[in-house]
Amino acid sequence: MTTLDDIITLLHEFDGISRKFVLPQIISKLRHHSYKGDLPFSLGEDSAAIGMNRSDFVLHTTDAIVEELCLHHPRAAGFNVVLANVMDIYAAGGTPTSFAVALSYSDENIGAALLEGLIEGSHAFRVPIVRGHTNPSSTSTYIVGSATGIIERAHLITAGGACNNDVLVLIFDKQGQRGSSYSLGWDSVTGRSPDEIIKRLSVMNHLAKEKILHASKDVSVAGVIGTAGMMLEYSGCGGIINIDALNTIKPETIDLTDWLRMFISLGFLVATSESNINRVKSIAGEHEMSISVIGTVDETQKLTLRLNDEERVMFDYSKGPILTPKSSS
Repeated sequence: MTTLDDIITLLHEFDGISRKFVLPQIISKLRHHSYKGDLPFSLGEDSAAIGMNRSDFVLHTTDAIVEELCLHHPRAAGFNVVLANVMDIYAAGGTPTSFAVALSYSDENIGAALLEGLIEGSHAFRVPIVRGHTNPSSTSTYIVGSATGIIERAHLITAGGACNNDVLVLIFDKQGQRGSSYSLGWDSVTGRSPDEIIKRLSVMNHLAKEKILHASKDVSVAGVIGTAGMMLEYSGCGGIINIDALNTIKPETIDLTDWLRMFISLGFLVATSESNINRVKSIAGEHEMSISVIGTVDETQKLTLRLNDEERVMFDYSKGPILTPKSSS
């Protein structure tokens, strides 16, 4: 039987989380030394929100795919770089408007497969590819994408707005399967039409217009625990995640230890007031998405995991930055 101590150890050693430990140093240097580095709604957000002296924000985000996936599953890498960027835009409540890409490879078959995946992704998520850079004779293989989006200022959902006494809610599509190219991925996209995909993703547009969410992040390769850890630290809060709640909603074919670390292809973690839960559930249902309350936000400056009657601290932000520290602006 998996114990809470086993889970904590597994998560601390999980690459999807441990690779984030370098972020505070990078974010701090950029905030303090780059030109206007501490702009609001920027470093620490899934999508930076750029004011244009209008009634809306331009959203901007960037994501890369690890070299291993590019080498062994290049078509999936091309598709997933579009997915990763689009999810960041929707997490802020926005609508994607364009996509740009940088490709690096030496094997022309890999390059062709990367392009095929990109094209497939552009149709699946209905985002045009407008710009790019290609190096077809590189010693390394990678793909980096960047997306823009748009949202009305009044509807923006930040990653750092979680408040004391909020509840943490997972919004996701129960229908799916383990990823074929990434075993720690819950794939709710394969076999779906663009209409079906956009219907699900647009749950975030609907919720943004209702102005009932305080914070939002897409469930990235850090998994739901890592995603919660980043949201709470960036919000300047702490909180408790109920592992039993996550165990209850996990797909039957997925082990709990895998589910806690999984990238969820159409999944979002949001913070909202408990009084809004029924409305969130209703809106999610309209978009054929499910919800589950998996935790609460508090002022402890710690992320605590609870299993049965036991609790253990996963991250203690009071001891110093860990993942995505709160901005001073």
